[in-house]
This record gives sequence, structure tokens and C-alpha cells, in this order.
Amino acid sequence: MNQKIKLVVVNENTLGYILPEFPKQVSVLHASILKGAYQGSIGNPIPIGEKWCNHNVRLANAKDFDDYRVSFEGYKNHPQEYEFQE
Repeated sequence: MNQKIKLVVVNENTLGYILPEFPKQVSVLHASILKGAYQGSIGNPIPIGEKWCNHNVRLANAKDFDDYRVSFEGYKNHPQEYEFQE
């Protein structure tokens, strides 16, 4: 079974994605310091799932991409590759 790349929001301040081969880290698309992001920048993954990393992670939706000013076009057109909240 082909696993999808998960598009996620971390702690309501960072938009990113989780690759199936690295399920315990979020790669950052955009981190908002205005919303309280203090870690993570493009190219620097955020570790998740460890007992010392208490992060709230949820699936992202189209509005999240608007809120973070990241284009959703390339993702929404490939639902077989990406998992997101509809």
C-alpha cells in the first residue's frame, strides 16, 4: 500500500508535511512567529512523537494554506499523493 505525504499544522503555528518514511518529523513549509512558532524553519524538521516533544499535530486544510500564505494548488491536485483535511 502506497502511503501518502501528510500535510499538517503543528501547534497552530507551523505548516508542514510528514513523509511516510520519516513519521516522527515534520518538514516545515512555513512557521509563523506571529502565531508563536519558536522552532522550525524551511529545511529544519521538527521532531514529533517523542515523549519530550509534546506537539499538537493535525491535518491541514485549504484554509490553513491561505492563512500561512502558501499555495495549495500543487497539493490539492494530487490527492493520491497527499493526505489533508477536506
